[in-house]
Amino acid sequence: MAKSESRPERWSKAVADIRSGLEALTDLKDEYQDWLDNLPENLQEGATAEKLNEVVDASFYDEIESAVDEADAIELPKGFGKD
Repeated sequence: MAKSESRPERWSKAVADIRSGLEALTDLKDEYQDWLDNLPENLQEGATAEKLNEVVDASFYDEIESAVDEADAIELPKGFGKD
């Protein structure tokens, strides 16, 4: 019977998964920025430009990164009097 992952191992994996997801979102944000930067002048004030601006100007990117850094820095309990 294989031993299951410990809580700290699962924590680290979850943090890495979130960090990977954030990297994917950041890459997509860059693609949307390129799209916005290359919009024809006659579309720069339209609905598409507004939606693109929402994506590239969203503040949650930094907030997520900060939260992931905080989660990664937490010293997890070892339990059973090992702390």
